[in-house]
Amino acid sequence: MLAPPPVRVLVAERDPAVLARLSTMLDEADGIELVGAAPDATTARVTLRRRLPDVLLLDLRLSWPDALTRRPAVVALATFDSDAGILRALRDGAAGFLLRTARRRDLIKVVRLAADGHVVLSPDASRRWVAAATRLSGPRDERLAAVDRLSARETEVLAAVGAALTNAEIAERLELPESVVREHVARVVRKLGCAHRTAAGLLAYERGLCRPGHGEA
Repeated sequence: MLAPPPVRVLVAERDPAVLARLSTMLDEADGIELVGAAPDATTARVTLRRRLPDVLLLDLRLSWPDALTRRPAVVALATFDSDAGILRALRDGAAGFLLRTARRRDLIKVVRLAADGHVVLSPDASRRWVAAATRLSGPRDERLAAVDRLSARETEVLAAVGAALTNAEIAERLELPESVVREHVARVVRKLGCAHRTAAGLLAYERGLCRPGHGEA
């Protein structure tokens, strides 16, 4: 059987040391192809157009790429003092975020999950997301009320999405076929008026359906 194609990754990061560290770890990983290491937004945009990566690791200090389609999945690279940028990136459609100090194991897992279309959080990042959502999200009464109107099964699915579980992991947890889980996730995202799965996961945290550290990458 043929091996699946490698996950194509572009790193866009202003700090040369961080850029070199992340690039080295990705370049040495099996099943991952590093297609570029961009030190600025201009280089990142050119590489995006030419190399068509599956995943973009994006420094929050760089401008958000214009006219992104479903690909690449964007994972925001964050520091411990970038809460506002984290929330903005998630609501702009980022698949999740990763602290620049992430270990190799967490980096590789987050990249692979993002490529598969899942909400992605590193272990330290999940705790940061909860804190950031609590301090900076502001009142969102209408959508939070919509969470309370979900069925018991839909609430279970939303909690699992917020915990960064894949569809396969949700299916195993709830003892459902994966195809049924996909339908539930799509319906929950639609009912909550969210643009994507990650935004729904954020609502799960804001509503208290997930605990810090639960379901981390």
